[in-house]
Amino acid sequence: MDKETKMMFNSVLEEMAKMEERINERFDTMERRFEKMENHIELLHHEVNACKLERESVGLLIKKIDQSEARSEELEKKIA
Repeated sequence: MDKETKMMFNSVLEEMAKMEERINERFDTMERRFEKMENHIELLHHEVNACKLERESVGLLIKKIDQSEARSEELEKKIA
């Protein structure tokens, strides 16, 4: 291999190494973004579950209030 061919070959290898580095940086950036998205999705799941529990709790409280009102009405009828 002559000197000029070696220089060209080395230049090509250097450029390939630079491209590989840029591609790896982009993959790392994308991986970090996906991790952030996964974390946000997980937080949203927790929020949704909390809202469901809260809704169920409110439903139970309304049911208890309705039962208490019905009992109060019955007692008022008995007293009158």
